[in-house]
Amino acid sequence: MVGVLTNIFRGFLFLTLLSCFILSGCASSDVSRDTASNIDTGIQHTKDMMGGEGDIADAYQNSTQASKGLMMGGVAGAVTGAIYGGTTGAFEGAAIGAILGASYGSYIDSQTTLKDQLENRGVNVIVLGDQILIVIPSSRLFYPMTSTIKSHSYSTLELVAIYINTFTKTLVKVSAYTSDTQSPEAAVALTQQQAEQVSRTLQESGVDARLLYAVGCGSAHIVSPNQSDWGSSDNYRIEITLEKLYV
Repeated sequence: MVGVLTNIFRGFLFLTLLSCFILSGCASSDVSRDTASNIDTGIQHTKDMMGGEGDIADAYQNSTQASKGLMMGGVAGAVTGAIYGGTTGAFEGAAIGAILGASYGSYIDSQTTLKDQLENRGVNVIVLGDQILIVIPSSRLFYPMTSTIKSHSYSTLELVAIYINTFTKTLVKVSAYTSDTQSPEAAVALTQQQAEQVSRTLQESGVDARLLYAVGCGSAHIVSPNQSDWGSSDNYRIEITLEKLYV
């Protein structure tokens, strides 16, 4: 019991510093090979706890505050435990850190609005008079240059659906865009499939199908000229427009 309490205390001391160090990719020439190995162990433990799918940074971007707290707490706790207690300490530290981090993250989620929670996931919500524009980078939802939605991104679309359903008598237009690095025909075909996938997921999450329609816009509206990187270009995006119906 004393050992567990000691690990908790040490986890609190190192949580902030180590989370910043790990998630920011910080490096120091003074860090020994053993410490670097412990960090790798911490990251791997946390990936295992989260299910092991995909890149940890990608999962982090598409998570709630509670899940982010679990990942950050797990990494920091695992590293602290590994430094002071070897492999067993890493596992115990990861568990303790995850519990503390997830609890704090759940508290943050409970204190924020739906709009805040969406923006926390990298979704931009813009109010334009009677219209609301929801912009999601394609890389947050799909595997590169496909219309296949990542499994951990469905929760983001479910949250979008909840947000949409807070409004009544609203037409929902789902538009998908890409860059101009491929033929116009291929760009339209890909974005049409992406828009339909998002629309279908929103419908399955409770949005009225009669109010939904999907449009593949291809490269019709380039936001950032000469930018074609899937992960960073604003050209690859999903725009969901909510427009009030006057009936």
